[in-house]
Amino acid sequence: MFNTIKNNLSLIANSLLFIFTLSEYLICMKYINNNYKYKNTWFNILLNSFFTPFYLLFLFKQTHREKVKTFFEKDNIKNLCYPIFNGLLYTIETTLLFYTINNLTLSYYTILRTGFIIFNIPFFKYLLKKKITYIYLVSCCLLIISYILLIYNYINQNTDHTQLIVNTFMIFLSCFINSSYNNLIEYSIKKNVLSIFDYQIIFQFTYFILIIIPSIYYIILDPPPINGETIVLYLFIAGGLQLYMYNKIYILNYKNNFLPSNILLSGLDLIRRIIQLLFSFLFFYELFDNFIIISILFMSLSSLLLLYQYIKDNRKDEYVNHFELEEI
Repeated sequence: MFNTIKNNLSLIANSLLFIFTLSEYLICMKYINNNYKYKNTWFNILLNSFFTPFYLLFLFKQTHREKVKTFFEKDNIKNLCYPIFNGLLYTIETTLLFYTINNLTLSYYTILRTGFIIFNIPFFKYLLKKKITYIYLVSCCLLIISYILLIYNYINQNTDHTQLIVNTFMIFLSCFINSSYNNLIEYSIKKNVLSIFDYQIIFQFTYFILIIIPSIYYIILDPPPINGETIVLYLFIAGGLQLYMYNKIYILNYKNNFLPSNILLSGLDLIRRIIQLLFSFLFFYELFDNFIIISILFMSLSSLLLLYQYIKDNRKDEYVNHFELEEI
């Protein structure tokens, strides 16, 4: 166990940062929504790319400038299609997400956003050519039960059923898009088309170019509240979003040939959702009843199953490698 931890310190660090950054930026957004009644989706979208221009600082070094030139060589230019297309998908997903988070409770949003795990199945089977285990399927079934309980409960609690259904559909659409670019990132990075850092830069600039003009326009129409507290929160949101995407790409690039890195990512994502739920109930005083408790229990069981599978199969893979070395 100690050797396993020692050999995976970078993965553990990035996993913990992934949980923290992805939790804190949503909590900060919801705090601004509730306390300042500010719900400008385009401002949140702009915060997501606030630090992107800082990547240009690397171009001051000649080695980086020369490397960027190689991206546009005839033999390499096709590799740009991967991060650019994934950046386009990420832009669509982010727009959907920041719209729904402004119109739904954090708890409802948090639970339904686990849906990308279910949409992973066709990508695992046909793109990554990986075995879909019974544990994974059971985990997905537990999530579906959780969704049925939650949606039924919220329909009974809300009078505006149409708005709730539209936002619910948008969340599930964002889950499909999230699953699409997660698996495409894993597929393309493991083909060694670009380094993690280069991939991150191209991915982020694609997003930045697509959103910068409409974001500025709508922020001028509806400017955000500015004071000491909100500035700190904006920095946490912007920094968290940038670091979270780097952590995600690192995890997806982690070398594990037995199972997709998406399984680890899915387990971590479910854990951070439990943290967000605690904030939504304890600090934002959102709806909390027996239906929600049971729904969270099913989601938690799903999370534990995914992590169990990842740890179990990593150990198995480690044992097989060690056995082969002894045979040689």
